[in-house]
Amino acid sequence: MKLRVNPNRMVLLTLKKRLTVATRGHKLLKDKLDGMIKEFVSLIKDFKEKTKNLDEEFLKLEKLIILSYSQLGKERFDLLTKKRLEISLTYEKKNIMGVNVPQFKIKSISEIFNYPYTLSNFEFDLANQVFKNFIEKLIEYINIYKTLEELAKDIERTRRRVNALEYILIPSLNETIKFIKMRLDELERETHGRLTRIKEIIRGEAER
Repeated sequence: MKLRVNPNRMVLLTLKKRLTVATRGHKLLKDKLDGMIKEFVSLIKDFKEKTKNLDEEFLKLEKLIILSYSQLGKERFDLLTKKRLEISLTYEKKNIMGVNVPQFKIKSISEIFNYPYTLSNFEFDLANQVFKNFIEKLIEYINIYKTLEELAKDIERTRRRVNALEYILIPSLNETIKFIKMRLDELERETHGRLTRIKEIIRGEAER
């Protein structure tokens, strides 16, 4: 779609500069988009693997809890699980392809076996260790999930900007530049024609 501008040389020069900037910006954004998509695809593979590992760890934990509960009984099990695990996390941001993504890390985790061993059994002790591993894997899972979420948002934003430049702004600038050039050429021919007629009139007056 042609832009609504005055067809003169100053505007033509301005539009050519805008076209240069838009073309360069389009290339940079396209390269960024390709890079983010490549990173996203790579992270998806890692995410699937972590999801599988987390599911396996959860099923293992669930079986151990059910088994230890059935062996210990409700009273002993409730007594052992009264104290909750205390976890301290740190939060920072990581830059991936110009996108800031949140990253959580375990700063400290309380002692998981801080209970009377005489009240527990092997399955309960193992369940606590598995639970600690599960928490660590869960943090890794959350980090990659949030990374994928933020990358997906920025990929969509960047894709819209690339499309706007590629299919709207750059074609409009090219069309407008072409129109102005045609209009200036037309005006130049008209001016040349008028000058030619004026010269002929002057020459005719001089010959009289």
